[in-house]
Amino acid sequence: MEKNRVIEFAQTATNTKTFRHDYPISDELKRVMIGKVLNDFMKYALDRYYLEYLPILKEFVDDHSLQTEKQDGLLHNLFWWRIFYDMSLDFRSSCVADYIAENYHWLRKRPILISWLKECKKAIPKFYYVGYKHNDRALVLVDILSEKTIDAVVYDPMAIPPQKGEIAMGTLIPLGNGLYSPIIDFYHFEFEARKDIAMHLHYYYDKHLKTSTMHEAFIHVLSAMLQIEKIISTENTSK
Repeated sequence: MEKNRVIEFAQTATNTKTFRHDYPISDELKRVMIGKVLNDFMKYALDRYYLEYLPILKEFVDDHSLQTEKQDGLLHNLFWWRIFYDMSLDFRSSCVADYIAENYHWLRKRPILISWLKECKKAIPKFYYVGYKHNDRALVLVDILSEKTIDAVVYDPMAIPPQKGEIAMGTLIPLGNGLYSPIIDFYHFEFEARKDIAMHLHYYYDKHLKTSTMHEAFIHVLSAMLQIEKIISTENTSK
């Protein structure tokens, strides 16, 4: 009986039109999602939008005087914030909608993949506390704003291994069975800044959410957190 329930609720590549975050998916479907669809979509988005968005995103990065080795990580996370922000404003004219339309001839054979891609419109970059590490790729994160615990796996082989207890920023996408993955590697805040960031995060979100959407508030909060990180880093350097 229990086995039948697992089969009944499992998501497959062919018989499900609605992607559910908490339902399990097969290893084969996960390989298609990550190895083919996500990689293909990311290349599609970068080819079409990166140069268009680069000037304003680079201006934001330059304004915060980051260490050289951290600039690219922030820049690429900002790029995906902008992609998902645009999607939240009008999904029908978004990058994901265009990708689905241009690849519908093969995506329609696996409707769950279309549903999964559409879930991207709900993705919002957030700040996470690394609560536990199974290893450098399998993590238990805590959404600092909601205090929700999240199981995450990092697929990027070039990703920086996080430290337990650090604060990281990134955009998680669902993989089924309650598992999530950052679309690219997190932006890792300086370890010494974690207490000050955690202390001020709720204040800045409360302030900006009064007049802004979650996507819009995020960019203001990120700016404040980067300034806090810079102050802590400068103080430590001067000691």
